Amino acid sequence: MKTRQQAKDLRSFLAEVKERYPEELVTIEREVDLRFEISALLVKLDRAHKFPIVLFTKLRDVAGKPCAFPLLSNLFASRRLCALALESSVERVGLDYDSRSQDLKAPVVVGRDNAPVKEVIRKGDDADLFDFPVPLPYHMEGGRTILGSVVTTVDNQNGNIYNCAYQTLRLLGPRKVTVGLGEGTHNWERYRERVESTGQGLPVIVWMGHHPAACMGALTRVSIDVDEYSVIGGALGEPLRVTPSETWGEKFFVPADAEIVIEGIVPPKERGRHGLRADYARYYSPETLRPVMEVQAITHRHDAIYHDIHLGGRDQDHIGGIPLEGTIYRAVKQAVPTVKNVHLPSSGCSRFHAYVQIKKTAAGQGREAIVSALSVDRRVKHVVVVDDDINIFDDAEVLWAIATRSRWDRDIIVIPNMVSTTRDPTAYAGSPGDLSYHAYTVAKGGIDATMPAPPEPFEIRIKVPEEVMSKVQLGDYINGTVLAKIPPDA
Repeated sequence: MKTRQQAKDLRSFLAEVKERYPEELVTIEREVDLRFEISALLVKLDRAHKFPIVLFTKLRDVAGKPCAFPLLSNLFASRRLCALALESSVERVGLDYDSRSQDLKAPVVVGRDNAPVKEVIRKGDDADLFDFPVPLPYHMEGGRTILGSVVTTVDNQNGNIYNCAYQTLRLLGPRKVTVGLGEGTHNWERYRERVESTGQGLPVIVWMGHHPAACMGALTRVSIDVDEYSVIGGALGEPLRVTPSETWGEKFFVPADAEIVIEGIVPPKERGRHGLRADYARYYSPETLRPVMEVQAITHRHDAIYHDIHLGGRDQDHIGGIPLEGTIYRAVKQAVPTVKNVHLPSSGCSRFHAYVQIKKTAAGQGREAIVSALSVDRRVKHVVVVDDDINIFDDAEVLWAIATRSRWDRDIIVIPNMVSTTRDPTAYAGSPGDLSYHAYTVAKGGIDATMPAPPEPFEIRIKVPEEVMSKVQLGDYINGTVLAKIPPDA
């Protein structure tokens, strides 16, 4: 078992960033208003194509009092830092994440005395969510929402199987929130089954602030009978340390190295307004009625860091997109063994567009890759398949491949009425004329932007010899100060 000092957590990762990439960790020491100012600063950084982790140290809590907790955001905004968290590279981070998350590592139990998240324990009326710096990010938000929240449930009947998912908490009061349990999610199924079988409420814990690999592990798509604490251990590369909860003891373990843990009960019938809120598609999700959670206890570190996720930016893109890249790669590989890589670009909110890179050896492989990728996740809407000489991390290169290697009378696939998500603003509920069908559907498809397979001829792409490209370095020809002053292309 690893000692407390050795365990991977948010602090160890920030220390590594400070050592390796100090320019990508920014601390804001002036007071920042939780109403819109944090989002304004992060949006401006996005538009400048700069994606540092940002720590805000001078804030006021929901009640307007000076806040004891700093707020950290943009933890996932830099793909390079996501790769650092997974000991990978920018190009392979999605694939390496997928490999690690399949190498399950069972959690290890540590005592409360060895669990940093137990340094402060608040129960009953002392547990106050209003103490935290919960922002109001955008102009039409229906209320304050906790976003860095990994909602966790446990199945004690079948061997303590934990399920984790990033699901939002909308503040209703100091000890009450609505929980964004989306229908069809594993946490929702646990809630529905609990209510139907016992009529009782569902025990839930919410953890916030951990090593980025652990956070991404919470987004792995696995069967409901797979313990996701073990999946998180695989993503971390070491077992997740857990400790007994305050409310249920050893019946419900919580991550020992998290910054904050919230324990609560979701009662069987109560619903609350989960108001208008921003989502990953850069629009507002409509107000819905969602289950309510009644908070029983809050535990946290003495100097806990409140982890927030920047909605509508690279932060939110990468945390959802990187885990999905590896899953799509694995699915496509079954049909097209020569697949090289998969990327979900921010231009498609890292959910709607998938770029698939293959080494084409036979006609029809592009179509097989499209169909395989579309089957993985209902959010994936458009798939572009390109050759292995195309950089799928450069939208301009992918568009060039579409422009010069695709004929739309033969290379486009359109599949109508596929199941989609409410987050897609073009999806609609039900099929035209069929009022009994209520699933959200949309037309999906793909473009085969690959060259014909050998031996069929095709035009030769222009290319500078590799040895010359390696030899020529811009800094040898243009002064570094001059280079730094050249603005990025708008």
